[in-house]
Amino acid sequence: MANESTTSALSSTSIAAPPVGEALAGTSFLDWLDQFSGPQALVELAIIAATLLVIFFALRSLRNGADYDNPDSVLFGRKVVDGVLFPLLGLLALSVVRTALAPHQSILLLTLAIPLLTSLLLIRAGVKVLKLAFPGKRWVEPVSRSFSWLIWACVALWIIGLGPTLLNSLDAIHWGIGGKQVSVLRLLESLLTAGLFLLGSLWISSAIENKLMASASAAHLPGRKAITTAVRAVLLFIGLLVAMNMAGIDLTALSVFGGALGVGIGLGLQRLAANYVSGFVLFTERVIRVGDTIKVGGFEGTVVEMSGRYTAILASSGRQAIVPHDMLTSTMVEKISTTASRALQSISMTVDGGNDAAVVARMLVEAAQSQPRVLTAPAPFANLLNVSASGLEFKLNYYIGDLSAGGTESLRSAINLAILSAFDAGQVTIAAPQTSLNWQDLNAWLAQATESKSASQAPQANDNPID
Repeated sequence: MANESTTSALSSTSIAAPPVGEALAGTSFLDWLDQFSGPQALVELAIIAATLLVIFFALRSLRNGADYDNPDSVLFGRKVVDGVLFPLLGLLALSVVRTALAPHQSILLLTLAIPLLTSLLLIRAGVKVLKLAFPGKRWVEPVSRSFSWLIWACVALWIIGLGPTLLNSLDAIHWGIGGKQVSVLRLLESLLTAGLFLLGSLWISSAIENKLMASASAAHLPGRKAITTAVRAVLLFIGLLVAMNMAGIDLTALSVFGGALGVGIGLGLQRLAANYVSGFVLFTERVIRVGDTIKVGGFEGTVVEMSGRYTAILASSGRQAIVPHDMLTSTMVEKISTTASRALQSISMTVDGGNDAAVVARMLVEAAQSQPRVLTAPAPFANLLNVSASGLEFKLNYYIGDLSAGGTESLRSAINLAILSAFDAGQVTIAAPQTSLNWQDLNAWLAQATESKSASQAPQANDNPID
């Protein structure tokens, strides 16, 4: 009987779950560690390791079999373990194992593994979706790091037993809004729900955007961009409405707020709204595309980015201009075509009137023909535009056919150097600037200077003493 009672006592002790949460507050650290020193903890550790290894190799085989090589993937990640599927499947599998083992023995490590996998799932989902939705943004990294620390802090508070106490304290702080009692805990739950739905909306919209933009050609790129921007806005709006509804917020009470918000947008944010509307028009009409060379407001460069609000233009000097879309639709924009078969360039030159006009024209044409980028058909030609006392004014016209290569200034410089070399060999002189002199103005200036000098010397003569 004594042995039976001892066995019963040991059995009742072995099936006791380890103190976690509120029960941990009255337990010492050494006693808590002793719960995991027996063979049962090793068995659970082996089960956890085996389960995670099976999931890892299964996901890796699935990714390799589907030939899915995307390091920015939310599901698989770069190394499988940094994706969302690994902690999600691990959480589901360990939850099933814990449910199956709970009637037969105490649960030790599984009680800690499940919240850790839950926190890892939230971190992986949040960080991956933010990086996918906002690629290249500097604020994504610090926000992701802060989000990770916040999740781990919540798990640590729950394990050491301060989590329930903190939640009760937050629930005790409440106030009345519209006849309803709202607590800080309820507000945090609403924010968490809204955040999860917004992350899901960002994930879906980013996946749609990547799918559409991957197969888009240069001609259809602006239209695809407009579609993805509209889809993202609609999904975010729907996600926000669903999150607010699940949080218990009456959406009918927001009708007055929506009207006030519309008035605020119409008055205070009209320029911002105009930029977004103008951007949508540019995307749908596809007048300006990424890669086009344009000139607006005296700034010339290549369009490198078109967002919902602005267009980024990069000049050949490295300077970049951020142009609001409202400016592109309300002012004249000069678009330099890079797909045209040829483009006309010109150089003006004035030589001295004593030179032979035919010889000068021939030299100008030969200087243009010496450059390989200048087209031979149509051939270069020089026109005598003006004959005056200042000299003979010529204009050299030539065509080039590779505008996409750029470097038109260097080509103009090479032609000018060839012209100067030809003029030097043929003894052709460039006209010097003529300065006209009006003799009447010169005589008036000399008379005024003489009078000023006489007036300044008169007081000195009066100051001499008379003997």
